[in-house]
Amino acid sequence: MAGAGIGNPAGYVPLFDGGNPRIIGGKARNAVISGGVFVFASGATGVVSSGADSFATADLLFAGDASGGQFNGICVQTTEVSGNIAVATRGVFLLACNGSVVPGTKVECDGNNAVRSVGLYAGSAFDGQRSIGRALTAGASGGYAVIDIHG
Repeated sequence: MAGAGIGNPAGYVPLFDGGNPRIIGGKARNAVISGGVFVFASGATGVVSSGADSFATADLLFAGDASGGQFNGICVQTTEVSGNIAVATRGVFLLACNGSVVPGTKVECDGNNAVRSVGLYAGSAFDGQRSIGRALTAGASGGYAVIDIHG
């Protein structure tokens, strides 16, 4: 089941909306996705053409437990299997930490629905390219930090 990683047990916890939250819709891809889980787009090729009339919200399929460069946002509320999903792609959230988070630094996700500061850990082809936003407060593994994510 998607969303079995650390995550925030309180689910989706927005702190600020920046004026208006930036939320997009789609479908959960063959799974239940819990609110607060990091998601990535995981759809078929060639589902749209050059015209807006070729697009339907169901063309956007999302899977949970995003990591590295595949992060698109945070699931707003728990879905049904293959159900509708709302994904926050920008905003300020309370997120779980899986490693150190230093205020002001870029943060990345690692597949555990948690964040850590970019550059503190080595060993991936995506190091330095996995930023999903910036830390506004410090955090340590098992704790939480205030994170401003970007789309």
